[in-house]
Amino acid sequence: MMKWTFIVFLGSSLAVITLSWTYHYSNETMNWTEARRWCQTYYTDMVVIQSQIENDYLVSKLPNRDKSPYYWIGITKNHMNENWTWIGNNSTWVGEQSWAKNEPNNKHSTEFCVEIYVNGNQNRGKWNDDKCSLPKSPVCYKAQCNATSCGRGRCQDIMENITCHCEPGFKGDRCQTAMECPPLSQPDNGYLSCSGGNLTINSTCRFKCYPGFLIIGPPDVTCGVTGDWSGPRPVCTSYKQALFAVVGCGRSSALCCICFCWMKHKKRKELAHVRQPEEVTSPSTEAEG
Repeated sequence: MMKWTFIVFLGSSLAVITLSWTYHYSNETMNWTEARRWCQTYYTDMVVIQSQIENDYLVSKLPNRDKSPYYWIGITKNHMNENWTWIGNNSTWVGEQSWAKNEPNNKHSTEFCVEIYVNGNQNRGKWNDDKCSLPKSPVCYKAQCNATSCGRGRCQDIMENITCHCEPGFKGDRCQTAMECPPLSQPDNGYLSCSGGNLTINSTCRFKCYPGFLIIGPPDVTCGVTGDWSGPRPVCTSYKQALFAVVGCGRSSALCCICFCWMKHKKRKELAHVRQPEEVTSPSTEAEG
């Protein structure tokens, strides 16, 4: 797939536009707090890097600088013993190859912000902890997800694209398609009618029988979120067949009842037989005493 990248000049700022969220930076310098405020004012926030691949991609889009000031990125901490944390999403991803050699060293005991090198040597793309009060250029991102990005799903920005996490019952790259259930066949000796034109989730079909036939089973089935119909299919049977089924069921029930009663009677008789010798021997024992 061909991908297009554009460099847009916006006064003193520049933007690298990709297929999803956009990276933005300024040639002006400011401290870390001012840099983040600038990003939040004009875009979404200071850049949050989620993988080494994205880190390398971002650096490839930033212009080279031979020396400081470089660019602030959105990872920081408040105290010396805290972990480094990305702003916004509280991610703690810090790649094994992210830091420059011997960094972070907290050289001045208050180096709680991070810059990214864009020079031409071996440190290109590496990070360095530095004092938040020093002036450097901001790197920002602008999210591409909005309320309409994913029809029936949650939108997530990823590098060069967005991804949609669909609600149950919906599919497609933008969650734009409702799940459909397979067509239902007409029942023997009856017919069915369905609500709506498409057999999508929550659609209901009702089975009905022709005159002279009786429906066996729930008459309604509903299309579920997995694309399957709920419950078993009802059948249409003649009243004569239904009567035989009832009689057969009655016979089965009667047979079960007879068997149960016989077993219960047998068990009761056995218990009475066990108790009888005890009752006979008990008086003679008392007489001997």
